[in-house]
Amino acid sequence: MDSIQQERLSSLPDVLLIVIISFLPFKECVRTSALSRRWRYLCWETKNLSFRESDHVSRYITDEYARFVACASFFSFVDNWLSRIQDQVVESFEICFSNPVGFQHKIEALIEYAVSKRVKNLVIDLSNPAWRNYNDISSVCVSYLHFIVTLPKSVYSLTTLESLKIYGCKFDPSRFTNPVLLRRLSIGWMRLENLQSLLSKAPSLLSLSIKQCWGVDMTWMAGQLRELVLENLDFSYMQCFFELPRIHSFKYSGQVFDFYFDTMNVFTAKVYLDFGEEREYDQPTQSTRISGEVISRILNDVRAARNLTVCPYILQTIQECKKPFYLLQPMETRHLVLRTKMQTKEFIGIIILLNNCPYLESLSFDILPSSPFQRTSSYEGIDPKTYWMQNRTCKSLRKTLKVVVVRNFGGSSNELNVLRYLIRLASGCGNALERVELYVPIGMEESQAMVVFAKAEMLQRTSKHVQVLCAQLLKN
Repeated sequence: MDSIQQERLSSLPDVLLIVIISFLPFKECVRTSALSRRWRYLCWETKNLSFRESDHVSRYITDEYARFVACASFFSFVDNWLSRIQDQVVESFEICFSNPVGFQHKIEALIEYAVSKRVKNLVIDLSNPAWRNYNDISSVCVSYLHFIVTLPKSVYSLTTLESLKIYGCKFDPSRFTNPVLLRRLSIGWMRLENLQSLLSKAPSLLSLSIKQCWGVDMTWMAGQLRELVLENLDFSYMQCFFELPRIHSFKYSGQVFDFYFDTMNVFTAKVYLDFGEEREYDQPTQSTRISGEVISRILNDVRAARNLTVCPYILQTIQECKKPFYLLQPMETRHLVLRTKMQTKEFIGIIILLNNCPYLESLSFDILPSSPFQRTSSYEGIDPKTYWMQNRTCKSLRKTLKVVVVRNFGGSSNELNVLRYLIRLASGCGNALERVELYVPIGMEESQAMVVFAKAEMLQRTSKHVQVLCAQLLKN
């Protein structure tokens, strides 16, 4: 910030400066107190409070007693802060603490404080960061006995709530009395029952996120939701029906689950499907054929999605759907993202999707690491060296597909064969494809990167009408 900008900022009245720093993360807001004497006490006026264990307690403290002392110091800091703003308006309140043992009464008192301030936005995150590395939700279920914090009764009657995020504590959705203003709800790392009771009482709810929950007893979900995220859930029943006529964005991650969209927005913008929790397989079985039918039906249910992202398991299993009623139908997708390992067993799935996206404008390949235990490069009689050289015409792509993007491009033979096919498909005047963008992964050795860039130049020489660009991925 230059001197002129500093003078302009300093010329603002305190009331405006408080509004500005309230948009900063709470930790950065507190740091502004060190700028000058004038700024020393402005941060105390912020309406958005966020107390995170990670900002005060180092994750490198492994000694149990030393960690307990550091956590006690953290809560002393919180108590000191709150004691100085007793009469102040608070709109947002956040408490994040990974191991409540010994501090549950402190945490419950802080939640009661937030309720007394009639906050609009409340975050209670008591999840352990280590849980995010668990592949199996049952690993977290075992820890459920250690969930010693129960959401206070007062929260259920808080009518000012517009946004609620609650992770890692005991929670009963059916106890909410009148959540008429609730617009955003995020739930994670807990046993989740009676959710529909809450949804039926929250007419304003637009965004719902459920992550890493078990005992989920949903069989039907209806409402005016615009955004729905379901991530690694353990359902109590075999099916769930969605009646969401206004849904704008839907994201599902986990095992194959039989869900139905009875009503869905015809202008759905984004759908993300990841069945990565399913195991890879080398040969089809009755189980994988059933999965293929379920997944094909799900894709047909969400065929109005303008942006569609799918996983390797989808690419492998949709080819196994043999029942005509479930076969993939033409989709409205304009932007398709294929998260793929570029294995031979995914090739037919790629072609099936391309043939059923007649309005496709951009195609992205997110290259994922291949399994170290991959046994064979062929699959079901498919030769990866010749498959893409055969006449597999996707006529609609000639007229609509403008951009192909490959992230984590490594220059493998399968990647190059697919790209040659797409470029060859677009050869000649009047075709829509304009460019192919290749992004080399971060951290690739310089010598290997030089080889990859040379392969990109070789691709460029195969077509005069398509521009091939190659660059290194940037860090997020």
